[in-house]
Parts: sequence; structure tokens; C-alpha cells
Amino acid sequence: MFLSINSKIKQLREICKEKEVIDVVLLGCSGKEKTSKICLVIILKDNNHTKNILLKVKDIFNRKQVKTDIKFLLADDMFKDPLYLKLIQNGFSIKENKLINKLLNVETLILLTYDLKTLDHSKKTLFGYALKGRKGQKGFLDSLDGSAVGRNNVLIPINRLDELKEFLKTWQVEYSIQKFMRINEGE
Repeated sequence: MFLSINSKIKQLREICKEKEVIDVVLLGCSGKEKTSKICLVIILKDNNHTKNILLKVKDIFNRKQVKTDIKFLLADDMFKDPLYLKLIQNGFSIKENKLINKLLNVETLILLTYDLKTLDHSKKTLFGYALKGRKGQKGFLDSLDGSAVGRNNVLIPINRLDELKEFLKTWQVEYSIQKFMRINEGE
């Protein structure tokens, strides 16, 4: 996720040292096109220095190589903004050099419910073996660090969702997902 801006992290850390900046958070990026796109969220103490900070961040990135989507979030408004949950789920703190969910000791999980109505009985059985394993052998779910939770439900870390979607697509199985956060106590 961070390979395309690895060299820019040091410069972003310098911005974190400015008195009005609380943190710069890398929210995500995609590199599927010819140019990468990065989303940065700059958390500020007040709204007085946004233009100055914006210019500094834009100077760090060459627009031709990396497109940046820069958002500002005031510390006083943080709990009112839906962006706050995205920061907890997917954000990387430049200041702390760590994923925010790791700093808070939470993890985002996906509860995926699948429907096998398109499969006949024998394919349902084969699907179950492929997903959960059979006779002591591991299934695909084990490779995702996931677990079966009830009938036709699995629980997986959010970062493994694309792999599970691809698996279900191969089997032509429909599904629905719910996302939630779990606090890891005692770790």
C-alpha cells in the first residue's frame, strides 16, 4: 500500500512536526492505473493554517506520478465526522509510523453470509470442503485467517475480503457482507 510514497514519508513526518498539525494519515491508495492515487487526511488543531499546509503537501508529491486527494479534519470535529471511522479502520499514522487500528488495538472484521441456492447438493458438499477443509485438512478459510461462525457465515479480517470474494466468484456463490470492529482486550 505504501510503496509508491515510501520516499515521501520522511517529508510528511516533517509536516507532522508543525505546531498546528496533529497528524498526517495515509488513508489508502490504488496503483491499478498508470498513476497512483493517495488519500491523505491532515488532522489539524485549528482551521487557520490549511492553505499553508496544503501547499507544503502538494510540493511533496509530483502530480504526474502520484495523484493526491487531501482532506482536512479538525481535531474538535473528529468525532462528528464519518471520516473518523475510516481512519480507525484503514488509516496509517505518519507521525506514529503505524496503522491506527494497531495503535488502538482494534481490528476491522467482515462477517460474510453466503447463499448456496445456485449449487446442487454435490457442489454444496464440495464447496464446504474447499472452504472449511475436510478430515483434518485445511480449507481456503484457514489461509485467510478466517473462521466459520454458524451456518453459511464466515468471519475474516477486512484485508482478506478480496481473496474471499474471488473464491466465491469462482464458485458462483452470492453473498452479503457486514463490517464491524472488534476491540482486542488483553493483548
